Amino acid sequence: MANAKAPILSLLEKIRGPNPVVILPHDNPDPDALASAATLQYLLRELAERESVIALGGIIGRAENRAMVKFLNIGLVPVREVHLRPESQVVLVDTQPGRRNNSLPPRLTPTAVIDHHPAYEDVSAVPFVDLREDYGATSTILTEYLRDSRVTVESKIATALFYGINAETQDLGRESTEADFAASHFLYPYANKRRLGKIENARVPREYFRAFRDAIDEAVVYDDQLVLSDLGDVHYPDMVAEVADFLLRLEEAEWAVAMGCYGKQLFVSARTTDRDANAGELLQKVLGSRSAGGHDMIAGGRVSVEGNGLEREKVAVRIKERLLRRLGLESSEGRPLV
Repeated sequence: MANAKAPILSLLEKIRGPNPVVILPHDNPDPDALASAATLQYLLRELAERESVIALGGIIGRAENRAMVKFLNIGLVPVREVHLRPESQVVLVDTQPGRRNNSLPPRLTPTAVIDHHPAYEDVSAVPFVDLREDYGATSTILTEYLRDSRVTVESKIATALFYGINAETQDLGRESTEADFAASHFLYPYANKRRLGKIENARVPREYFRAFRDAIDEAVVYDDQLVLSDLGDVHYPDMVAEVADFLLRLEEAEWAVAMGCYGKQLFVSARTTDRDANAGELLQKVLGSRSAGGHDMIAGGRVSVEGNGLEREKVAVRIKERLLRRLGLESSEGRPLV
């Protein structure tokens, strides 16, 4: 087994006892969050014979994410069925306390936090904290736990982690570090390439293409620096991030922003090609410090929207105005992308 200083062993020491273990990724979890949660569940079972549940807040909407859950047998339990209590042992993965992107009850202190995003608030009361903002993916952290533990590298777990890292870093091309490259290299021989292909090439419904058509039709370019699209209502929150990634491919554009409503939440995703920028900081200033987060080149957030469609439109207009002002483009005349 790994040496006494290995983080996975320190984590296991903190979650001893009879209380149930709940692994909680952020709401509407992406591949990085899903892979991290599944790996932690596997390690708890293999190293400590502890059973746990992965609690799902929100939905699994994106086709690739649904395929990942299906083909890699990742079991999820709706968070409303978990009944989180003060004595519950909750491990947050790919998110942190105080963030609006997770379903942790406000006055419940988690047992552990594992994340690759910058520290969001004071976590000194949390027994175990592993925050590595210099890593491109939380899956990289869990890969190191897996490697240090010396347990059998199960194929589905390796496939999940490999896909989680690649999805989060866009095939190691965005905000990736030596640690991400090393983790991906370690996992590749164990990954099931056939299942990976099914996940990466998941079939999508007609609504997917309609959403991209509408996103292109609504996209506006400002001074060739920013391309922005308001999608209106979306079928799932992840569509907003997908569109932002897609729009950033526009030649000469430094920023791409997409927004869309799901339920009573307006989701916003920002992307940039400027490695010296801070997309997370920008979006926090636009949406509010508790409503957004991210890294230098990728960020996301959401705000509550009450009332009718007119109220939603007013909120979207205010966000656009703040964004343009923060980027120094408030005097720019936007023009249609197509």
